[in-house]
Amino acid sequence: MDQAAINLLWSLQLWQVLQGAGVAHGVICPGSRSGPLAVAATLTPGLTRHTSIDERSAAFLALGLVRGTGAPVAVLTTSGSAVAHLLPACSEADLGGLPLILLTADRPPRLKHCGANQTAPQEEFLLACVRRMVQLPLPGTTPFPGALVQEALAAARGPHRHGGVQAPGPVHVNQAFVEPLHTSRTQLQAVQRQWLAQQADAVPCPIPVIPPPLAAGSPPPLAWDQPGLIVAGPYRGHDLASYRQHMRQLVGRTGWPVLADPCSGLRGLADLPVVSGYDLLLTDPWRLPTPNQILRLGPCSPSRWLSAWLEKAAALQVQVCEQDQRLWDPLGRIDWRSGHGLAALVAQLSLGQPSEAAMALQRGWQRQQHRLRQWLDHQLEASPVTEPWLAWAISRWLDQQPPTTVLLANSSPIRDWESFAQLCSPHHVTCFRGVSGIDGTLSLAAGLAMASSAAQRTVLVSGDLALLHDSNGWLWRRQLQACGANLLVVLIANGGGGIFEQLPIRNGGFSMEELFTMPQSVDQPALAAAHGVPSQTLHHPHQLREALEHGSQQARRHGMALLHCPTHARRDHQQRQRLRAGWLAHDAAPLETGDSLHHGNESAPISHPFPTRARPAGEQ
Repeated sequence: MDQAAINLLWSLQLWQVLQGAGVAHGVICPGSRSGPLAVAATLTPGLTRHTSIDERSAAFLALGLVRGTGAPVAVLTTSGSAVAHLLPACSEADLGGLPLILLTADRPPRLKHCGANQTAPQEEFLLACVRRMVQLPLPGTTPFPGALVQEALAAARGPHRHGGVQAPGPVHVNQAFVEPLHTSRTQLQAVQRQWLAQQADAVPCPIPVIPPPLAAGSPPPLAWDQPGLIVAGPYRGHDLASYRQHMRQLVGRTGWPVLADPCSGLRGLADLPVVSGYDLLLTDPWRLPTPNQILRLGPCSPSRWLSAWLEKAAALQVQVCEQDQRLWDPLGRIDWRSGHGLAALVAQLSLGQPSEAAMALQRGWQRQQHRLRQWLDHQLEASPVTEPWLAWAISRWLDQQPPTTVLLANSSPIRDWESFAQLCSPHHVTCFRGVSGIDGTLSLAAGLAMASSAAQRTVLVSGDLALLHDSNGWLWRRQLQACGANLLVVLIANGGGGIFEQLPIRNGGFSMEELFTMPQSVDQPALAAAHGVPSQTLHHPHQLREALEHGSQQARRHGMALLHCPTHARRDHQQRQRLRAGWLAHDAAPLETGDSLHHGNESAPISHPFPTRARPAGEQ
């Protein structure tokens, strides 16, 4: 058997181990050195393949697939600078606790550090972010080191007991190949026959998963019979249904209200006392009852008002993260923390019922939530097309839709959603805020769409610079269409980096546009059309419902569709300021006649263009 056949057989073994670790998707980029691994992927039954000419885009697509499926995904690149393009997604996977498998081909050691073409110290490119870096031996020089690869892949699923970062995350497997790299058709068929014969004689063993301990050690210093408050950050686990059920158990025992991040997976649940408007409510925190104990779940939300309130609150603060032992406390206020998840905490609950004091605190927060929702509806129902209005109006439209996956891009979209969106039904709303970059946004959304069922729609809400930064993401359209997935992109076209209007930067002494907002003269609908993506432009607020429905239909037909929503960044920011100041003035006024205490997410009927849909029987 010549070297090319050995390379291929070795690569088949590697993909087999990857599948044993739960890898069902492989994202493949072109390259000669990675050829044996690419061909082996096509010979691996049960592996769903995606292809990309752009390594950065490929890695972000894989990251979206990881978030959408909860399983590890492998992305394959060739040697050289291709590996460097994996770093942005790798860093996001690191902070997001996502098991991304980075599989890279390399030149043999004898060609390193001697000026050989397309040769770089690529084994060092990702070291700062990965849980493991595995340098595999040259094929044919040793038996295939399956145990070594299995150990690395187990580290990706974390937490693990072998040192290093105690959380799931990315793993880098670097495989050098010597030439010849590519087999003839006759050799390929011979290797296939040999491989199939080997598989008939041996059943591959899946990689064992060591379950994390359920006990969190010492019990948390929380008094279940006293008033408290839960702050739920972005959900980063892999079983949202169980997480929600554990939250119901916790609230049923304590009565504590839940300040729920847009990406917590808890907004819109009618059987929980969810407070979604805390970003505006905390403009005037003195009107809100503050407990002596706060339970924080996961990382912080992007709300500066919430962070400032938590930093100043004279309360015991306990933090629980989902299988992540790392410190997530930029405020320096955590008194006790655990990385064993909400399930372990709920297992330590004592028997009992919520105290009257706890229920009074819950009613106080719910009353303010109800008042805010009524006030926002009144303020925004006659608004022009602005960024705050889009967050409010799209959430109202979603209340009439079946379950939808929504990706909120970084910068303004996630912040506006936190402040102004008022969902009354549950949807899968997510974001990628580990390093909060704008790179890879469209590819992330494409990965989420591919992970969803064909019947479920996926919506991306993005700014124009984020979308332009990942314009190669439009190339996923054909593959989305081929697998029956669909993605509707709602583009907030505010003329550049509108987020900078919210910072104290503009002073007239320099060009704000040149240094910060950087508006680009790109016709986004034309750019989408060049990739076969249909688009429409929103001209008036009353057109939004029809435009979203039409865009969803186009996305189902073509794989992708674009809804272009022109806004003006300075005007949008002025509206944010007016709304916050207006709520502060309104909140300072005495309670209006008829204001009542509400439980759950119930509120009085309100007139607005997007009435809440009736929730079908049995829907949560």
